[in-house]
This record gives sequence, structure tokens and C-alpha cells, in this order.
Amino acid sequence: MESRSVILVIDAGSSSVRCTSYELLDSSEVLSTRTQPPIKAIEGMSYSVPMMSVTPNTGYIRIHEVIDAIDLCIDEVLRLLRETISDEYNITALGFSTFVMNLVGVDEFGEPLGDEATMSYACNRAEVLDTCSRIERALTPDMKQSIYKQTGAPLHPAYALPQLIAFYETKDSDNAHLVEKVHQWKSISSICLSRWTGQRHTQIPISYSEASWTGLLNFGSCTWNDEVLSILEKSCNLKLLPPLSDFDMVDDLRKGISQQSHDGSNNIYWNRWPELRQCQFFLGIGDGAAANVGSKCGLLSSGDDNKRRIAVTIGTSAAARLCLPLEIGTLNHSVVVPFGLFCYRVDKSTLLLGGALTDGGSIIEWARSLFNLHSTESFNVCLQKVAKIYSGRCDSPSPGVTMAPFLSGERSTGFRVGANGCISGITRETTSIDIVYACLESVVLRLCAIIKLLTSVCEENKSQYILVASGNALEKNHLWRQMLADCCAIDIVIDSDSNEGTSRGVALLVAKTLCNDCSKESLVIENESVPDHKASNYWKTASVAQESLISAVSSTWGGT
Repeated sequence: MESRSVILVIDAGSSSVRCTSYELLDSSEVLSTRTQPPIKAIEGMSYSVPMMSVTPNTGYIRIHEVIDAIDLCIDEVLRLLRETISDEYNITALGFSTFVMNLVGVDEFGEPLGDEATMSYACNRAEVLDTCSRIERALTPDMKQSIYKQTGAPLHPAYALPQLIAFYETKDSDNAHLVEKVHQWKSISSICLSRWTGQRHTQIPISYSEASWTGLLNFGSCTWNDEVLSILEKSCNLKLLPPLSDFDMVDDLRKGISQQSHDGSNNIYWNRWPELRQCQFFLGIGDGAAANVGSKCGLLSSGDDNKRRIAVTIGTSAAARLCLPLEIGTLNHSVVVPFGLFCYRVDKSTLLLGGALTDGGSIIEWARSLFNLHSTESFNVCLQKVAKIYSGRCDSPSPGVTMAPFLSGERSTGFRVGANGCISGITRETTSIDIVYACLESVVLRLCAIIKLLTSVCEENKSQYILVASGNALEKNHLWRQMLADCCAIDIVIDSDSNEGTSRGVALLVAKTLCNDCSKESLVIENESVPDHKASNYWKTASVAQESLISAVSSTWGGT
């Protein structure tokens, strides 16, 4: 009997690290129906470690804890496979997804130099905000627009340019000793792959997908952007940037774990993970890109519903994204990124257009902590009261509390440096229920602003779109989904196949490479929220109120 082919997927997220196993199906099973995916999750063969991978505001990555958690997850999944799967199985490949952006400084031996030599999307440190403002003042409007057009990323503290410059200008700070020790900048996935394959001294590339999230990549040519590098080279040795590759194009990663490291020492992973000795490894995919593919919003989405799918995710953060085709090196392409959105790479043939909020589900966690709503029961009672408020305001719009949900700064749509949260409209009658309501509403309004920009790019009317929900915070909160459907005037659905969409997306991309599979997937709708059009006037009023608030207070934000 032939052995079962298994794909392992690592999902290193901002709130947990997970390893999941998928069976790579036989081609005859897939070809039996054109909508059959080539992979299937193996029930019970996963392991996760809840953790806060990134320190809020500083954006520092707890790099050693993250790496240890990744190794532990693989340990445990291999143990489960050994103990549970009676059939012969062969681990064919290991795919990787990471929260993005992430960059980690390593020494000459490939070892991370510590949390302070790391960079992430969550950075909101004062020195980086100041650096970002200084760079912005030095650039002309045409230069800023040119960089944005080529990289798909605005000048913002969430990206690598201001963080790298601030790092190399810290000569008088406590971290000055790290500057000279950085031998190369790598991504989390590249560090792990270097360790596992015994290639710590070689330059494992960073994928186009992960690189695009740094804001340094030209998304059309998939090369480091010359205009950005001309700014960066005044502070940073450009040779320390990693080489670039598509996630599936690195020959050295097709050989599995080597018995010896490049320095001749024994590779500890050779005996620790014998199942991976012949395994093909893949570079990391940005978590947002993987989530789109995994929630059936990639280019392989079936057209049987005649609607373009936009993936909407609320986990710790929040985002709305859609995929567009663009082969690497396409000249005179027509992709124009409107201000307020980003444009990243999924792989060499696919773009990811969208927008993100640093605070999504984290807003609700903040409110639960603030008002002592820690238990599920107390929070559900609160949500029931919030639902009554919402129903009443849809029937008879009335002013309430308005919020700008920028507790950790703003990304889409304004990308305003130094932005912070604000609540307006509080009176003596305001309660905790009103504040929780304002938190939910504020995230909905910012996501709707992103979705309006996305639909404007594709020039199709709203009836030609469908929103596909993912992320625990959104999937488990029917009220939040209904509010989003009403605000956007677009149906929103949960697909029953798309659990752990990020891991699933990586598995699909790996399977596509291994077996050249191009099957398309139909949605399997588990739950659907249809817009209540009587709420449209309420949401128009709420949107104006939030935009007015943001405009009024933005002049008080440092860096704007």
C-alpha cells in the first residue's frame, strides 16, 4: 500500500504559533471533481502554543520564544503522527506562514541577536515615529507618490525603512552594541529554515511575499526598490538585506534536513526529526496572503457564484484584501494602488491588494479588560445589550459615542504617523455598553472604508462582491458580521471549509507547487449575513461622524 503524503504547515502568528498537518490527496481523488481541493486537514494532528509574539507599541519580536514555540509545535505534531497514524506516511513538504512584517538581525553564526534587534508591523516607538516624520519632510510629494506606486506601501512606522534607519542611528542608546553585530537581516521563517537545514552560514532568501510587507520591495519587478534603497543606504549597509526568491524556488531547501551543518558539526534536527530528512521546505508566506488563499479568496476561487470575493479578517488585528493577477516583471501594468491601501505579493504571479488595522479584536479585548468582562457569560450579556442598541439606532438613528480605534496607531486608510485612539460623545449617561458598542462600530467603519477603496479599484458594483469572513473574533461574533454587512451593503459569509485559513492557504500553495494543481473551489456557506438596507442611513451618519472626529483630532497627533 502506498504511503500517505503529508504536508506540515507552520503558522507563526502574533497571538499563537501552530503546526498543522494536511494530507496531499491523490490526483485521482482531486480530478473526480473540478472543485475538490488537493489537500485535507488530518483531524487531531495539530498543535498550538498561545503566546504574544510581538510586544505592543515597541513592536519587538520575542524571537527566541517564537523559535522555541515553532520547534515545540513540530515536536508535538510529529509525536502525534507517530502515535496515531497507523498507515505508512511520508512528510513530503513543510510550508511556512508568519505575521508580517518581520525582520530579525542575526550574527555571523546565524543566531538572532535578541528582541531589540527585531522589527515588526506593530512598531509604534517614539524614535521610529520621529524618524518616519523626518524622512517624510525630506521627500517631495512626487517622490513619496513614486515610492508608494512602486512598493505598494506608504511611508509609515509599520514598515522597515524608518525602523532600520532608527536602529542604525541608535549609537548613543542602550541598543548601540547591537548595531555592529548584525551580520544579516532575515525573516523568522528564513532563520528557522537555516537552522533546520544546517545552513546558518548561508543566505537563505526571503520570499517575495514576506519581502513585500517590508515596504522595500518593488511589487512589479520583485526586486528591492531603488528609490527606497537610496534613502536607506545612508544609514544601513545594503548588503545586509537578504536575497530574494519566490517561496518555492530555493534549491537548497528541496534536500530536507542535512546530517551535518555547514561548519561540520552534527545537526541536532537530524535525529530529532528523522521524518523531515527528505522533506522539501518552502519559504514563508505572509499571513494575510495565506489567509486569502485559505479562505477561498485567491485566484483559484471558483467563478460559479459570479462574485468577486473579498477576504475580511478580524483576529488581533483586522484586514480586508483581494487577489489580483500580475506576473513578475510585467511592464506597464495597470495596477494602481489608491492611497489608503497596500499592495503586496502572494507569489510571483499574484498580488494582494487590501488594507489593515493594527487593532481589530484587540479593541474588544481592551474593552473587556477595562470593564471586567473577562468571563464568556458577562461578555455575552454585554453583547446582547449592544445588539439592542444597534437595533434601535437602525430603526431611529440617534447620536451616540464615536470612536477612532487607533489604540496601537493607524495603518489603513490614513497611515497617519503618531495616531492614537479617541472616544467622543461621552455624557453622564454613557455606560460600558456604549463604549463596547463604539468599539465594534469603529472597527466596522474602518473596514468599510477599506472595502470601498477595494471595490473602486475593480470598478464593479457592490452586487458583484461577497465578503468571506475569517478570524476568531469575527467568526464567533454574529453581531459584528451583521454590522459589517449592513455598513458595506454586501453579503458576508462564513465558509465551512476555511477553518484555520492561514494554514490552509499555505498547504494549498505548497500543493499547487508539488502537483501543479489548479482546481477551483466553491464556497460552502455555513452562515450568511445579508445587509439590512434600513440601516444604510444610520451607517452613513456614523461614517461622517467618525471621519469628522479623526479629522478634528489628527492635528494633535505627534508626527502628523
